[in-house]
Amino acid sequence: MVYSIRGHLMRKLLIEHDKIDAFDIQLAEILVPEADSPVFYLVLLLSRAIRAQHSCLPLSSIDRNDPFGLIHTAHGKKETPFSLQDDFTKLLTSHMAVGDNKPLRFYNDNLYFARYDDYEKVFVNAITSRNALETNLDTEQLKNLLARYFEPTNDIDWQKVACAVACLKRFCIISGGPGTGKTTTVTKLLAILQSLYSKVPLKVQLVAPTGKAAARLSESIANAKQFLKIDSQIAKHIPDTAQTLHRLLGVIHLSTKFRHNKQNPLDVDLVILDEASMVDLAMLAKLFDALPDHARVILLGDKDQLSSVDTGNVLSDLCKPLMLGVDHHYTATTAKALAQLFDTSFHAAQESGYLLNDNLAFLQVSHRFKSDSGIGRLAKAVNSNDINALHQVYSANHSDLQFNALEKGFKAFVERAANNYAVYLSAINQGASITEIHNAFSTYQILCATRVGPYGTNELNAKIEKQLINNNLIKRTGAFYIGMPIMVSENNYQLNLFNGDIGIIIQDENGRLMASFIDDQGAERLISTTRLPQFDIVYAMTIHKSQGSEFNDVAMVLPANSPVVNRQLVYTGITRAKSTFELLSLAGGLEKAMAKTVSRYSGLFERFQANNNA
Repeated sequence: MVYSIRGHLMRKLLIEHDKIDAFDIQLAEILVPEADSPVFYLVLLLSRAIRAQHSCLPLSSIDRNDPFGLIHTAHGKKETPFSLQDDFTKLLTSHMAVGDNKPLRFYNDNLYFARYDDYEKVFVNAITSRNALETNLDTEQLKNLLARYFEPTNDIDWQKVACAVACLKRFCIISGGPGTGKTTTVTKLLAILQSLYSKVPLKVQLVAPTGKAAARLSESIANAKQFLKIDSQIAKHIPDTAQTLHRLLGVIHLSTKFRHNKQNPLDVDLVILDEASMVDLAMLAKLFDALPDHARVILLGDKDQLSSVDTGNVLSDLCKPLMLGVDHHYTATTAKALAQLFDTSFHAAQESGYLLNDNLAFLQVSHRFKSDSGIGRLAKAVNSNDINALHQVYSANHSDLQFNALEKGFKAFVERAANNYAVYLSAINQGASITEIHNAFSTYQILCATRVGPYGTNELNAKIEKQLINNNLIKRTGAFYIGMPIMVSENNYQLNLFNGDIGIIIQDENGRLMASFIDDQGAERLISTTRLPQFDIVYAMTIHKSQGSEFNDVAMVLPANSPVVNRQLVYTGITRAKSTFELLSLAGGLEKAMAKTVSRYSGLFERFQANNNA
């Protein structure tokens, strides 16, 4: 080992250059007390990776010549103050802190903290064990039910494929972009499954990561049940009320643990989790840990959306064949089963060794956005990084799209935003119900890439609030005022309020200012402003916070040259809009965002490779 800077000088340099923080140092010193050991620096890199929401540190990702990004130019030439040229595998396999029942784990060339290795193992083992169980379905009855709920077509009906795969497997991922019919597909699936198990109906739980997403899922399932005209005896066994994951698992006050776990499993036969891209690795591991071994699980979501706020990128990791644009990824066994169910040929993929090929279903036709929809075409161009398609969208002058210059048009944009928010404020003045007020507020939403900066949510919320005051639409006389929209920024299990929940300040019948909420069961709630957990004003919200929500009209503000702006972020923002979408950015800003994509390190995909064991 040759280091140009050693020991405490190296640690000081890393902190001064904001490459690590004091917590990283303290943790590494506990785990690796040997002075200046290369394993010590690997732990620092791992700790930094975890803070960046990776679940592990692939050794192959380390730049051995400059592992902490400290190369600088001095006297006209580049200098490297620190390098790691050691045999990492040899060091880690022999280190006392690495191994089973140790704080560090080394698996498949990835370094883990034990907790995240355990999360991946729990998740992978739970899915693998489900794949090993037979479903024992009446295939002739399944074939008839599929024919009943899906019209004949010459093309592949991917919703029908998704239903068939989800019946054949105890674990299934159904991924699709906006408007591809994920909840309609799931409602048909529930009708089919409950028909197959009509003698002993399945116990079903519908869940989502946030209250807003749960409410949307509830509404979508209820509407689909009516539209599909499902037999009443079957329909009564299809729930149309979803709940949050936290509510399902049972929050223990002042604890990160839940009432339901391996020792106290849920009484359920099927769990359908919507907006799965939002759920982090730890939460998914805890969900699977709390399920009985026989329970079916269906994950719904858009593989192309932003990753979860916390560690991991599970949906994207598991959908890698779909990320590569592979439609026919099913093995010969499943392709044969689908062909028999559909009375048609079904192409099988070449064996890839990926154990979840038969668990994936990709919905590819948008029913929300027609072929001439500007929002749909824009989302597709961004998601595929197709610059030519983007320029065609620009020149088409779609009525549902508006593009404005960020700096020149910003003042006018703030004025328009204030006018749009006048709608829900008018509903308050007219004595509308809490539900009507919240519905009016959710018709329009401003999305920002960041919280800070001249075009972040903090600045924009202040400007819109000032404009509303100037327009005599609100009166701010204290910390709270009538019409003030807020978003909870921390979980409060006692109040059953969670990060991302939106409230609006109104007066109760006694003239007191109260925060109104709609919970995940659709019930109206009033909570005293004195009891509220941490919150932010939310005329504008970050794109991250908008996940799981839909709005009729969306305006998105993209700052210039922000490191957080990327393709997934922009795609997620665009697909929040149902009717109109406005983009404010500098010239070329969208193109730059499209060209930048982000990924997170994990070992999930490799663990599902046939030549690996979890």
